Amino acid sequence: MQFSHLCHLLYLHAEILPECQLKLKSNLKKKFQCVFEGISTAGNPTLLNQIYTELYITEGGTAEVNDEHEVRQIETASRKPDRPVTTIRQEDIFKLPPGRDKPIRTVLTMGVAGIGKTVLTQKFTLDWAEDKANQDIQFTFLFTFRELNLLKEEKFSLVELVHHFFTETKEAGICSFEDFQVVFIFDGLDECRIPLDFHKTTILTDPRKSTSVDVLLINLIRGKLLPSARLWITTRPAAANQIPPDSDGMVTEVRGFTDPQKEEYFRKRFSDEEQASSIISHIKTSRSLYIMCHIPAFCWITATVLEIVMKNKESEDLPKNLTQLYLRLVLFHLKTKDTKYDGEAETDSCRKMNESLGKLAFDQLQKGNLIFYKSDLTECGIDIRAASVYSGVFTQIFKADECHMFNNVVYCFVHLSIQEFFAALHVYLTFINSGVNLLKKQSLLSKIFKKKLTVKDFYQSAVDKALKSPNGHLDLFLRFLLGLSLQTNQDLLCMLTQTGSSSETNQETVQYIKKKLSGNLSAEKSINLFHCLNELDDRSLVEEIQQSLRPGRLFQDELSPVQWSALVFILLSSDLDEFDLRKYSGSEKAFLKLLPVVKTSKKVLLGYCKLSERSVEALSEILSSPSNHLRELDLSSNKLQDSELDLLCVGLKSPHCKLETLRLERCDLSEISCDYLAAALKSNPSHLRALDLSNDFSWSSTNNNKKLQDSGVKHLCGFLESPGCKLETLRLRGCGLSEISCDYLTAALKSNPSHLRELDLSSNKLQGSGVKHLCGLLENPGCKFETLRLERCNLSEIHCDDLEAVLKLNPSYPREVDLSSNKLQDSGVKHLCVLLENPQHQIENLRSVSMF
Repeated sequence: MQFSHLCHLLYLHAEILPECQLKLKSNLKKKFQCVFEGISTAGNPTLLNQIYTELYITEGGTAEVNDEHEVRQIETASRKPDRPVTTIRQEDIFKLPPGRDKPIRTVLTMGVAGIGKTVLTQKFTLDWAEDKANQDIQFTFLFTFRELNLLKEEKFSLVELVHHFFTETKEAGICSFEDFQVVFIFDGLDECRIPLDFHKTTILTDPRKSTSVDVLLINLIRGKLLPSARLWITTRPAAANQIPPDSDGMVTEVRGFTDPQKEEYFRKRFSDEEQASSIISHIKTSRSLYIMCHIPAFCWITATVLEIVMKNKESEDLPKNLTQLYLRLVLFHLKTKDTKYDGEAETDSCRKMNESLGKLAFDQLQKGNLIFYKSDLTECGIDIRAASVYSGVFTQIFKADECHMFNNVVYCFVHLSIQEFFAALHVYLTFINSGVNLLKKQSLLSKIFKKKLTVKDFYQSAVDKALKSPNGHLDLFLRFLLGLSLQTNQDLLCMLTQTGSSSETNQETVQYIKKKLSGNLSAEKSINLFHCLNELDDRSLVEEIQQSLRPGRLFQDELSPVQWSALVFILLSSDLDEFDLRKYSGSEKAFLKLLPVVKTSKKVLLGYCKLSERSVEALSEILSSPSNHLRELDLSSNKLQDSELDLLCVGLKSPHCKLETLRLERCDLSEISCDYLAAALKSNPSHLRALDLSNDFSWSSTNNNKKLQDSGVKHLCGFLESPGCKLETLRLRGCGLSEISCDYLTAALKSNPSHLRELDLSSNKLQGSGVKHLCGLLENPGCKFETLRLERCNLSEIHCDDLEAVLKLNPSYPREVDLSSNKLQDSGVKHLCVLLENPQHQIENLRSVSMF
């Protein structure tokens, strides 16, 4: 390095850089400290740090194209257990994950529309500007593709591009970004209208040489230009494959809100706890609404509607499905801000605006565009100036982002689902008012003879077209279109537009959907048809399937794939707290088919189900998921191999596992399995309250004496004596515990005695020394046993003498003692009667039937 260049660097870092950073950070804070949920500058600003809810970002996956409709993607995500993932905080997006030593240059973050990608990049930038994170970075430059689109005919060098957007760097005279740690963020690749051809692009390495914006972006992404810089690109999944695989890169995914985060959002949004709880409760009653709240933007839509409905004291008429919700959203904003016009003129103007927005939504949806420019609006007859005056819908639901430096405006609907609603509204009104079906090309003969399409044919053709879509792009559109046929929704619709809508029954459409469901459909298509029936307010098919359910039927031989999907849909809609596989079929096949239901249940009973490694792995993934609800798990009478128990323990030791009750009775746990189990529980001990390992025998070719083994108990004691252990119930019936096992057990419980309330050691030959160890535990002042079970423990009258002596020392506990089926003799019973006669003793239930 030349001396002059070194001096220049020192001058830059000492004099120019701090002042430039100060100005840049100040401007970024002003730009990003507030957000306008759903709308742009038309609403009341909210502090980003005040409402920001941590999003679930995961590492993994590839940048392969995913052309499924995004609602289908989240439907699928809600029905499948999350794969093992590494979660990432936004401030750590460039930090090396465990096991990786090569620096990360490029991060590609995928996520469906409205999932929070833009807010995520703004939060990252704001934290940097507020000196809260990533202070090793000297410059953070956030670009959006919707702004870059306006430059596609221009020529810039990389330095000129930065100067153009971030004038602070130009004013400071910084023209050499190679000397700094720089992060470039490009938000919204899916909105890019600049052709990016990574195979036919000129190589560019000079950041001061001007070229077209596409060449500039491609060389920056490929690392030819400014290779020391870090890049963060966000996109919807459908556009992810535009970026070629990069060994220096990492793919991440924004999965939106987990179930607990959905509730956190609404509690942050509404300061009134009662109101927040009421809204959360209502959303949970509708499966389609609850799943969609996975998307933060949809949470805003839902909160907006329900808040106004409840404020107007219309809580008995809360929207229960998507069509009702979106109709109300549009109706609430159907008002002008200019009071100089009379109501009739205002309403007519708003109706015309809604119809124009519908045409724009449908035309652009067919082209795959979510972002629109002035020319797109003009083609649909939208007068931008008049729209902003007359229509509250235009300013509240249709968002305008001003690009001041280009004197231009970029437009979009608040969320893709709103565009789909307006598109469905346009198709519906066009058919009702003119008889034209926009979803189907009219033949020449139809045009000549003006053959009129019936309402029945119209809806059936819409169902057919949606089912033919291989990627589900018409799924949500179809729900809206069918929902608009309901008379109750048409009554609301008349407030939006004048229609000649018919009140014909939709029963024929319902029957047509049922007929389609009886065919060989994929699970995704059949579940969407069930949602369509919900939009039509029809639950007859669901009720029919529910009535056909009989406990114990072997469904795996009787149900088709579609019927399995229907059963899953029904069970998910029922919001079960308890799932007992044996009610449907005690088979592994049934378990795997009904896995989505397992994921949403609090109590899961899988006893006698012959689970294999595949099932245990799926169960472990559920326990590891941040959104898991599982609190009680019964795996009794499944012979678990060491490898299977090891897989289960991966889930048990996950910080997301909050299991309170675990039953592994008759699971043939070996010493190694006990070691795995104890280590897992010890690493995550605070939630478990009940553990049942009864009758866990280890089968050995050299030892036919079935027992848990002393070493197995010793491993378990490592968990019991852990300071974080809060176990209240421990059952070790019939585990063949020896004198040594009793010694280990009592020593562990002595060190942490205050939580345990029930101890069951029945059907273990404790022997004299074993009982003495137990008595040492009972006389501990911290011992608060309420129930002690020593049934069939081969106890004699001598043991009763020992128990009497120790129980006298701690008369408040236990409250219930079971000594039945022991050889107590009359004298042994006499010792126990002495306890009962003592007024200080609190024993309420004593079982001591003598057996000889």
